[in-house]
Formats: sequence, structure tokens, C-alpha cells
Amino acid sequence: MKKLLLTFILIFCISTQSFSQCAENPQPKVLLVGDSWAFFMSVDQTINTVFSKWGHSDCTFYTNLTLAENGAETDDFLTPAKQNEILAKLDEYPSIEFIHLSIGGNDALGDWNISYTQEQTDTLIEDISQRLLDVISFIKNARPNIKIFWSGYVYPNFGEVIETSVLGENHPFFGTWDGMGQPTFQQINDILNVFSHRAEVYADTTDNVDYVSCPGLLQYTFGQPDPLGVLPAGSYPAFTQPLPFGDPSYPSPKESMRDYGITKDCFHLSPKGYRDFIGYHTQKYYHKALMHDFYAVADSVPLNGSLSANGSVSELLRMGELNSGNYASVLTFNLATLADTGIAKASIFIRREELAGETPINSAMQVKIKAGYFGSSIALETADLLAQPSAQGTPCIFGTNQNDGDWVRLELPDYFYPYLQAGNWVQFILEAPTATSGSVLFSNGSTEPDFSPVLDITYGPKTVGVAEVKNDVLVDVYPNPTTGQLNFNSNLPLANCVVQLHDITGRLMLSTVLTANNLDIATLPAGVYSLQVIAAKGVFNKKIVKN
Repeated sequence: MKKLLLTFILIFCISTQSFSQCAENPQPKVLLVGDSWAFFMSVDQTINTVFSKWGHSDCTFYTNLTLAENGAETDDFLTPAKQNEILAKLDEYPSIEFIHLSIGGNDALGDWNISYTQEQTDTLIEDISQRLLDVISFIKNARPNIKIFWSGYVYPNFGEVIETSVLGENHPFFGTWDGMGQPTFQQINDILNVFSHRAEVYADTTDNVDYVSCPGLLQYTFGQPDPLGVLPAGSYPAFTQPLPFGDPSYPSPKESMRDYGITKDCFHLSPKGYRDFIGYHTQKYYHKALMHDFYAVADSVPLNGSLSANGSVSELLRMGELNSGNYASVLTFNLATLADTGIAKASIFIRREELAGETPINSAMQVKIKAGYFGSSIALETADLLAQPSAQGTPCIFGTNQNDGDWVRLELPDYFYPYLQAGNWVQFILEAPTATSGSVLFSNGSTEPDFSPVLDITYGPKTVGVAEVKNDVLVDVYPNPTTGQLNFNSNLPLANCVVQLHDITGRLMLSTVLTANNLDIATLPAGVYSLQVIAAKGVFNKKIVKN
């Protein structure tokens, strides 16, 4: 049989052990420290839930009843008992990179009164702020490189909750409110904002200390659909109050407070309230802080979009089948500042904005990578769908992916890594199997830059590139044409090679691991197919005809 030199476009000749098994080992990344807000976030598993919704399902939090204590104040965390516990857990969990600090609120609620002069108020805020800074200094001295995030608070709701509760003066938080002189919403919110501003100034000028101001967040996410039960009354829709401060003359909505059945809480949040709170922190801080050695945001809307075989090009990031059209999403990243080193892991984070029908984000999803760009230019064009990729494969999919607004993390196969080249562009095409009857619209960042797709890279040992073709590799594939059986004969070891066949439209039709030097493709329709290979000795391709 005549020998055929294979310039395969994709038989991936690497050990099966080198493929990700789509399993992850979640590690504690956040030590949750503080007061009752930390306690309730622990009970609700808020941080784990939100991180998973943002694709960071490999990152978890740790706390206990010593570190997250109801009623704790700043000076409690200046005692040996709590400081020794912080040190012990930092030693026990070396994977911890962040301390999420929620303290200071009880200090103000327990000590301030509306009768205070401005000087007394300033002194109180100064004292609380200094104790907070002392706690932060202790942590920074214990582990200088750890990142500290002070979470702050949102507006409480004493007046409406207590005055409209059947419990009246028997409400469990009436004493706290009355001890402050029954302040108006504006009065107590102003105190919170002055205290928070002190922490914000410190965070802005101190390395590895961060704060995201959002006291009016729950006014924004919940709205006040029913009139406020007390003065100033009135209502407003969700997503209309300006961030970060909202309207300080109003409280956080009663519906965002924790529900005890017979009454609401006045300053502890509902599970959704805490999810909104940590979700905003993740949007503005944790999402990028949890990235690894390098990350790139999808470069710009004109270089990202969707293509379909019917010739349409759109700036919308759509993937899957919609109105008889099959769409693929294209993402473009600039690697100009990527270090010229090896890569240990690479992932794409992308946000689900809208789902129509069955989800195409599943184990059959395909990703193509191209060092540089598909087609003749970096601009999107339908010809990109037929352009040969540098590599193609199935990503491991992590994250919640249950609702619109959830993120998924697409962990890329390790044989993609040589095409993530320092100083170069890289493009990806995300495709769904044609059997999927549904499409997903991803966020492209055009209206909210925080929701742009992100490429996250972890550096590792430098790997050998595979783009150069070697002419000393000979592979026979026969018979060609074939009615079903393909035989391989090569001076290249073929055991544990991953063979992929694509039809003339570029659609993946078969992906399997060779256990012998033959392959049965009898179940594939008749037509012309491309084989593909990436091996230590080169990248090769061959056309196969199936009768």
C-alpha cells in the first residue's frame, strides 16, 4: 500500500494522562473573619455560592465560631484568643490568599447616639477606625503578602422594621435602636458613610488592602416596589438608585433583611441580600483578584462576536442553534504583556446572559484556538469558521451555569498551551454540537465591562512548541477511500493518541483515543474528513474519504 505523508490537522498524540479529567480540588482561598455578618455569611455559605456563580468553584472560604462571632467588635480581634486563632488557621491552610474582614459595625451601633456633638462623633469614628487599622496591621505583620478585603456594610433598617412590626418595643433590636436615640435613616446612614470613607481612604493608599463602597447596593438590587412603611414613604423600582450610595434618606429595603417569620431583622441581611452583597464585591474585586499570574480581558467588541454558517456576523456572543442557524462565538485576546515562560493552566471565564431552549454549554462543547487569528485578518468573518485551528478540543467546564448571570470557567486542554504566545494575539472559537437544540448568549462587556470574557493563565515550566512540521515523520493511513476501517502505520508511536475527525464545515464528528493502530469510522456519514495531529515531532494533516 502506498505510503501517505500525513500532515494531519488533528490526531493529538499525547498520553491520555495529560488530559484534564474535569475534576477539581477546591482549596480555601478566603479566611472569613468578623462579626455577625461574617457569621451569617458562613451559615448561608455565601462566598462559596457566589464564587461558584462566577466560575471560581475551585475557591472556597474557611471560618469558625471564634473567627466569625455574633456581636464581635474591633477590640475583640485585638485579643490573644482571636489573634492566635487567625495565626493558627493561616498556618493550617497555606492556600488562603485573602482575609475577608467584616468588623466595625457593632462598635458604631453600640456606642453612638444622636445626642453626640460633632466632636464626639468624630472622636468615636476615629477610635473605631484606629482599632480596625490595628487589626489589619496585625494581619499584615503575620503574613505580609496576604490580601485583606474589608467588606463594609449596607444601610440598616431600624425605623421601618421596628415601627411596622407587631412586636413594637419588644422587637429584639428595639434596644439597639433606642440606645442610639432612635435615629432617622439619614442620621444613621451618614454615620455609616463617614466611617466607611475612612476605611476607603486607607485602602486606597495601602498595598494589599481593599474596600468596595456600596452602602446603597440593596436599594439598587431589591428596589422599594411597595411604599416605605414610614416617612419619607414613597417607592422606587429596582436598578434605579445610583451606586454606591443610593438614597441615604432611605434604609435598605425591608425585604432585603433577614426574615424570622414573626418579624424582620434590622441590619442582618437575607440570604439573597448577602449574595447580592458578596456578588458585587466579586464583580468589583474578587473576580480579577482570584485570577492567577496573568489575565487578559477580551480585547474589544469589534474583535469578539458570533459567526454562523449562513454568513451572518454579529457583535453578540451567541453559541448554539437559534432559528435554524448554528452560531459559534469568537473571542480575541491580546497577549502583549504575557511573560515568555511556560504555562501550567489556562481557562476562559465567560458569563451566561440569556438562554434559549436547551443549554449548549455541556460536555460536547468544543473550543478551537488559533495563535494569531483565524482567517486573513483579525477582524471577524464567516470564513473563520472554515479556517484551520492551531488546535481543537473539549474544555473542562466549571461553575454553576444554572441561571442567567452565572459564569462558567472553561479549563483548556494542555495541548493548547503552546499557542498562547507572549507578544501575540490569540483567538478562540466556542462551538456547540449541532444536536443541541438551543443557544446561549454570552455577555460581551459592551454595557458592563466587568462582564467581559477573561482569559486566565497560570505560569509553569516552559513547554516545547509543536507548530513546526517535521518531514521525518511518516504515517500511512489506508485504505483511502475507505468504507469504514482506517489502518495506521507510522514511525511515530500511536498508542494513546487522540484522533479527531472533522467534516468539511469544520464540525467535529469523532474524537477518540487509539488503543490499536486502527480505527473504525463505519458509523460516520459518507464524505470528506480531516484528520488532525499535534505531536512532539510536529503538526500534520490529511484528508480522508469515507464512501
